Amino acid sequence: MRLAFCSCCKIQSVERQPTWALIQHEQPDALLLLGDNIYLEHDQHIDPEKLATELSQHYGRQKQEKNFAELMKDLSARQKPVFAIYDDHDFLGNNRYGGDHDPALREAARRELIKAFAPPMTGSDVYSATTLGNVRLIVLDLRFYRTAPRVSRNNRDALLGVHQWRWLEDELVRADTQYVVVASSTTYHAFDSESWEQYPAAFERLRQLIGKRNGALLISGDIHGNQSYDDSGVIELVSSGVARRGIVFGGLRENFATLDFGNEGVSVQFRGRKQRDQASFRIELARRTL
Repeated sequence: MRLAFCSCCKIQSVERQPTWALIQHEQPDALLLLGDNIYLEHDQHIDPEKLATELSQHYGRQKQEKNFAELMKDLSARQKPVFAIYDDHDFLGNNRYGGDHDPALREAARRELIKAFAPPMTGSDVYSATTLGNVRLIVLDLRFYRTAPRVSRNNRDALLGVHQWRWLEDELVRADTQYVVVASSTTYHAFDSESWEQYPAAFERLRQLIGKRNGALLISGDIHGNQSYDDSGVIELVSSGVARRGIVFGGLRENFATLDFGNEGVSVQFRGRKQRDQASFRIELARRTL
C-alpha cells in the first residue's frame, strides 16, 4: 500500500509543475495534499465573499495545471482517493486561525476546499478517518477551530477544538489496523514558526496517544523541505514544497514523499531537487526510532 503526500504549491510563481508527473509515475494508492495547496494574494481578508472568490479562482487555476490535471485524472481512473486539507495560505492567510476571526470567514474557506477537492468529511467538518488496506489514515483540521498560541498555548483543546479532540481520541482507541497515520498540515515538532510545540498541553496530549503506539506515524507539511524527526517518541515525516520557490534565492522546490506499508515496516522515500530533501530509509514496525 503506497501513500504519496506533499504540500505547498504556488501556481502564481510556479506555473509549470512537473512534480505531479513524478508522483503519477509512482502510482500511489492515495494522495494527500497537506495544505497550502494554493496561496492567497494577501493575508487580511475580512469579507467572506471576496475570500471565497479568490480561493475559488486559485483552486481553478491549480486544477488546470497540465501535470496536476493528469495526476487527478489518473487517480480517478484507478479509483484511488485524494485527501486534501488546508493550512494557512489556502485558508485565511499567513498564520491566521479560524477561532480568532469572523466565523463566516472560516466557513467560506472550508466551503471552497470542499468544492475543490470533495474530501472525506465527518459531518460538516473536513477532518476524517479512512481505512486503506493495513493503514488507518486520520486527517486533521488544524485551522478551523484553532486559536493563536499567544492566548491559548496552555489550552489543551486550542488546536483542534473540543469535538475534534474527542473524535480523534475515539479514533485512536478504536483503530485496529497495523498502521495509524495522523496527517497534520502544521508540523508537530518545532521546525519553523508554527507547530504543535507552541501548544505544550496539546503537544503532550497527542504524544501520549501515539508516541508509544507501534505502527503510528505523523505526517505534515508547511516548512518547504523534507524532514524526519522522532526525539519526542513521535515519528514525524514532513514533505513540503511540491511547487514552490525558495524565499531568498528563488530556487525551485519539487518535494514529495512516498510511504510503502509492508507487513514488517514502512519504506520512506523523500524526493526533491536538492540533495538535502532526498532520502530513503525504512522504519521497522517493532521499533520506535528512525
